[in-house]
Amino acid sequence: MPTPSTPRLVAPGEGTTVRLFGVRFDYKVESADSGGSLAVLEVEIPAKTLVKPHNHTREDEFSLILAGTVGVRVGDRVLQADAGASLVKPRGTPHAMWNADSTPARVVEILSPGGLERYFQELPPILAHEDGAGPKEYYELAERYGITIQDDWIEELERTYGVKL
Repeated sequence: MPTPSTPRLVAPGEGTTVRLFGVRFDYKVESADSGGSLAVLEVEIPAKTLVKPHNHTREDEFSLILAGTVGVRVGDRVLQADAGASLVKPRGTPHAMWNADSTPARVVEILSPGGLERYFQELPPILAHEDGAGPKEYYELAERYGITIQDDWIEELERTYGVKL
């Protein structure tokens, strides 16, 4: 049985923030807030940035574009989502997002069920070690969370859309 939620306010500028590859994740609703049913993150994607392509097996991901234009590949479909658009990225379907524009894009990401937000918190220390933790630890962490990194998409997406990780 899910744990009941408790009232909580996260004011602008408060709450947990994680930065990965220049992408900022602001935690708005964590799994603990929702009894595990979902997590909500506001994500800022810098100009000319690719969010690492991946596939997760445990969560469905829903996106609402708040500002800017985001390119998306979901499976074999490539889409462009402008502010106000929403996206459904079902679990088990590889996907990637990027911002090919010259200004940051902002996206609300809803993960259901919650829990994946802990992955983002565990990742920075692994990425910070150039001589210590490397690709092995990176992929092991992803596997623990049911994530597969779509490395084979990166070069094509970077070349085609003029973006970088």
